[in-house]
Amino acid sequence: MSKSDSTGKFKRAKLRHKLFTLGPDFLLRGRLRERHLKNEIALRHFAVHLPRWRSELGTLRIGHLSDLHFGDLMPPERVAEIVDALRDRNLDLIAFTGDAVDLEWRGIERFFELLASVPAPLGHVMVLGNHDHLDDADAVIEAARAHGITVLMDEVATIALPDGGIIRVGGVDWTKRLGECSDRISMISEQLSEEDRPIDLLLSHNPKGFIEATRQGIPLTLAGHTHGGQVALKGRPDRNLAVAHRLSAGFYEREGSALFVTTGVGSWFPLRVHCPPEVVVLEVSQGDWVEPDPESHSDVQP
Repeated sequence: MSKSDSTGKFKRAKLRHKLFTLGPDFLLRGRLRERHLKNEIALRHFAVHLPRWRSELGTLRIGHLSDLHFGDLMPPERVAEIVDALRDRNLDLIAFTGDAVDLEWRGIERFFELLASVPAPLGHVMVLGNHDHLDDADAVIEAARAHGITVLMDEVATIALPDGGIIRVGGVDWTKRLGECSDRISMISEQLSEEDRPIDLLLSHNPKGFIEATRQGIPLTLAGHTHGGQVALKGRPDRNLAVAHRLSAGFYEREGSALFVTTGVGSWFPLRVHCPPEVVVLEVSQGDWVEPDPESHSDVQP
């Protein structure tokens, strides 16, 4: 993305923020933001069985976060509560699928510091989202890496397992276009030898990455970006305002590969209806695919 394109998108994003967040909240004397921040954050646990998951990986516990949108609707104290929801979950790996910031990047260092402090023997990995590119993507990357978080920019990380095996985690940078997203996933797959393919776990802020992930035989893709529309029908998170996205919330399965799209923990406008912000723990193992049934509870207090 050119500097002028980035600057233009940043200005448009700030204008949207004034129109949909700051303006209405000002007219309502702060009550809109106050009510929004009282939303409880759901902690969801899913047991996920995947036929393409390598048996050598055993059962892996993955903490999944996305779409923090640090800024006016995500103050520092809320960030701390979100990260604390992952503590004491006996996690193996933590995956963050983009949009750490909403607009300006400054202040995001504390989130990365807190996230890196959550025990996860296999590490902390992330990709960038579209909002991470608005102000200064390089600064976001530097802040994350300074705290030991692996930022995957169209690449594959090979992580050693305690028993001597490995897990291959791929991650692609943000792109809106399906074709470009597919090309990037194909490219990083080709970084591996034929014997090492496919990638075991893919992180893609854009859920459209699942199309190529299926072609590549990748067992599990984690994504965000849609926020689940932030407004959904009661009991039907897949029926929501993210009408531009066919893959908008929850699990999708195709030809033995699975996608999970989280509704995220943050917001870009201060309203969520039947679509609470969520922190997710995925317990992944090999087995026949059955639509995962969440053990869901909201034990993170606002």
